Amino acid sequence: MAAGLAVVYAVVTTPSSLTRSLARDAAVLAVLVVIADEMSVRVSDKVTLHAANLPLLLAAMFGGPVPASGVAAVVGLWGGWREESPWLVVFNTANHVLAAFLAALAFESVRSALDADTGAASLQLFLAGATAATVLEATNMGLLSLGASFRYRRPLQVFWREEMGPFLRSLAVLLLLGLAVATLYAAAGIIAVVLLFIPLFASQYMFKLLVREREHLRRQTELSDQYLEMNIGLAAAMVVLLDSKDEYTAQHSAAVAMYCRDMAEVLGLDDASAEALHLAGLLHDLGKVGVPDAVLRKEGPLTADEWDLIRQHPEKGAEVLSHLAAYREVADIVRYHHERLDGSGYPHGLSGERIPELSKILAVADTYHAMTSDRPYRNARGSFEALRELRAMAGGTLEPRYVEALARVLRDKDVAYRAGTATDFVREYERGRINLRLRGKALADVSGLSAAQERPAAG
Repeated sequence: MAAGLAVVYAVVTTPSSLTRSLARDAAVLAVLVVIADEMSVRVSDKVTLHAANLPLLLAAMFGGPVPASGVAAVVGLWGGWREESPWLVVFNTANHVLAAFLAALAFESVRSALDADTGAASLQLFLAGATAATVLEATNMGLLSLGASFRYRRPLQVFWREEMGPFLRSLAVLLLLGLAVATLYAAAGIIAVVLLFIPLFASQYMFKLLVREREHLRRQTELSDQYLEMNIGLAAAMVVLLDSKDEYTAQHSAAVAMYCRDMAEVLGLDDASAEALHLAGLLHDLGKVGVPDAVLRKEGPLTADEWDLIRQHPEKGAEVLSHLAAYREVADIVRYHHERLDGSGYPHGLSGERIPELSKILAVADTYHAMTSDRPYRNARGSFEALRELRAMAGGTLEPRYVEALARVLRDKDVAYRAGTATDFVREYERGRINLRLRGKALADVSGLSAAQERPAAG
């Protein structure tokens, strides 16, 4: 109603002000408004870059209340189909019309008081234009705050506290660019303004493409993070499933991952290698999911066929991990962690330098904790006895440098750490997620993880 009364007042009080050239200019400015709105770029939740207010300011300064209200109506109505409610379109249109109407009145009042000539750039014209720009932005934001208060029960003080920064930035841009464009309009007319807007729109379009590409990359990164979360969660669930078959697995995997993590620090490995090694320690026995329960739990010596099944688990685990693109490096570490320097290991009988270095580190950690853990077919050895045996194996089957790295890690550690019970699978799993810098949403609970955490540690 207020906007309608403003338009009626403008038409009644200035019946002869709308000339053919003024109507033409207003139509051109309306077209520029539409293009500017289509070229708008949403940079963040509170910042949208667009040039729609520039033609609107020109209409208020050089056209008067009637052309300004017409251009403002185009601003409000254009793109109304994108709004969720027709009442929002009505409100936005009325908001723009009232703001443009008041800006035109303010400009004319200051221009008359200062006797400014609209046909030439002058300080008086700048002051009148600055007043119009301020009234335009302030009215628009003020009415918006009232609408938010009535429609969404958003307190005015909260609205202005949050929106004051964007409002001041928008006003500053409008004052600088608006007055520059107004100077061009006063000196050279609408054609010069159109020519100015062409490179402006081109630049805005390029920026819009860049922002769209950035948003696409952000979304791809987010999806990638979620994919990584799903992958590691799936692998962890498989280890928990394996633990239900062989209670040794989860605690053993956690201990090996803990030793790998600390050995990586002692050895000064880079972050990527340390993360991959820690995750490989956590998932190195994943391939045992395919080994029959009777073989995993057998208390007596294994037959040749049963040993063949056991020797397949590094390859099977690596095969599962190799299907997860992000963990192919981890897959290689797992594949070769049972290879030995003298070629006596499995599954491929590699020797010496053909074995990846990270697999050699995992082999030392895995062998140590296997010795210090109770198994169905033998009792656990003490930490010092296990370390002494590792040193005896150094140079023959295990890499001496990594055996000594483990010895440095174990030095001055308590009994729980030496036995591998100072951590659990869930704790190392969470550390793996943090180390991999997975930034997606919190991983959904993997069935059985809580139970694994609550069960007393084996060995």
